[in-house]
Amino acid sequence: MSADDDLDRLDEGLANGETHAVVSAAAERDGDAGRTDTGDPDADRAELAGLRRENVRLRQRYEALRDGQYRRTAVALAALGVAGLLGGALFPPVRETLVVLGAIGLFAAAVTRYLSPERFIPVGVGSSVFGAHANNHAAVVDELGLQDATVYVPDADRDSVRLFVPEHRAYALPDAEALRDTFVVTDDELARGVAFDPSGGGLFDEFERSLDGPLGDDPETLARQATDALVELFELAGAATAETDAADGRLTVRVEDCRFAAAETFDTPVASFVAVVVARGLDAPVVTEVAAGEEMDFAVTCRWEVGGDGETEPEPSADAADGTTETKRETENADPDERR
Repeated sequence: MSADDDLDRLDEGLANGETHAVVSAAAERDGDAGRTDTGDPDADRAELAGLRRENVRLRQRYEALRDGQYRRTAVALAALGVAGLLGGALFPPVRETLVVLGAIGLFAAAVTRYLSPERFIPVGVGSSVFGAHANNHAAVVDELGLQDATVYVPDADRDSVRLFVPEHRAYALPDAEALRDTFVVTDDELARGVAFDPSGGGLFDEFERSLDGPLGDDPETLARQATDALVELFELAGAATAETDAADGRLTVRVEDCRFAAAETFDTPVASFVAVVVARGLDAPVVTEVAAGEEMDFAVTCRWEVGGDGETEPEPSADAADGTTETKRETENADPDERR
């Protein structure tokens, strides 16, 4: 039996991952009429260990056969390329055609040899693993009685971003050194909370390596780069559209057909990635809100402070704004002598 036949047979047998050896062993037990269950825990554990070793052996053999198949394909294509180039030298009337075929063969051989498929993890598996970590982080936030606010703060010294969840509604941002701790306990009570590495941090590193130019430093460019990466690079969403308002310090990304996590997930990767991109690009803390929608999966809104000197006075609350308006209205209606 050839190696290709072995690979085809293992492809069929390993279609469900680990089920090959387990199902085979189960069939043997069912088909053996003379064998009965002894009820010995040690024997059961030994049998289970044997099945696991068999699974490992089959997976290793499958990978070796697959890699061998790609190597043989690359060798064949390289031989075809060399033959084409030699034929071009020996047969001048068809030299151009043979040279082109030879170049194609060598190029295909290089691609097959060095760009063979990598291992992929199903989306369901990745979601399950990430969901456990997200639930743990959400439980920490809930049990500590922290706020719903999520602030993505860039750390220029480490070229990274930290996710800060404050303790108080009227919070103050801790310094970069304090944010490097998980539990942020400072002398200023308003700057206390917890800080995590955001799920979008690793995505940003991969995104930055894939850029063919510099990271944008304005909201419009960052919105375009982030949405392109979500759809084209990571394929985390089927579609993503952005709306920016630089004067108001706001960027909103509407996500459709999200393929990983959901709107209610803590630090959901799509929102986290957008926030990290904006925080790194603008070098400013970004407050993120995620809201589910009817015509889309959810919308991610990132807000940051804007101002001429890099600092912005806090916006007045609704009550304060109403009070100011009422005072202004009373002043306008007053007599000229009273206004003076």
